[in-house]
Amino acid sequence: MAARTHSADPRAERVRANLRDAALTLVAQRRVDDLTVADLVAHAGVSRQAFYQHFGDRDDAIATAFTAAFAAATADLDGDARTRILRLFDFAAEHRARYRNVVGSAVAQRVVAAFRAELLPACITIAEDAAPALGTVAALSPEAVSRFLVGGFMEVLRSWMEDPDSDELRTRVTAALDTVYALLSL
Repeated sequence: MAARTHSADPRAERVRANLRDAALTLVAQRRVDDLTVADLVAHAGVSRQAFYQHFGDRDDAIATAFTAAFAAATADLDGDARTRILRLFDFAAEHRARYRNVVGSAVAQRVVAAFRAELLPACITIAEDAAPALGTVAALSPEAVSRFLVGGFMEVLRSWMEDPDSDELRTRVTAALDTVYALLSL
């Protein structure tokens, strides 16, 4: 692990923030596989040494940038699951070029995992809210239902990403949410 990965020093956080911003900016412009650590440090205005004090490699910096961006997109929200899901997908739609440039790269799985992790709390809330109704129908745990929901919402994202002409992610997610809420009697 890099020496200053979790340092609370404001200067260290500023360097990390500059590198995360550089990663997101550059990923919006070109494919991850076309980026180098040199590109990131040049855009962030930091040294290579500073980069390696905070990140292990290019993919670590990019994955960390996406994780922080997903968390920031929903940070001001309280427990409303529907709003959280819509906000996260709106953020994805707003930054579609970033996601397209990640697909097929070595960091893609880590970005998907970060998106799933940010989606999970809302899906857990939905599953817990539906537990009373589900208990009478099937012996499904809220954990199983939340995993199912995360998978379904990830499929909505994947299908949208594969359709180059579609800009209707909000419509797709809203339809999925309406369906889930109707099926779970919420």
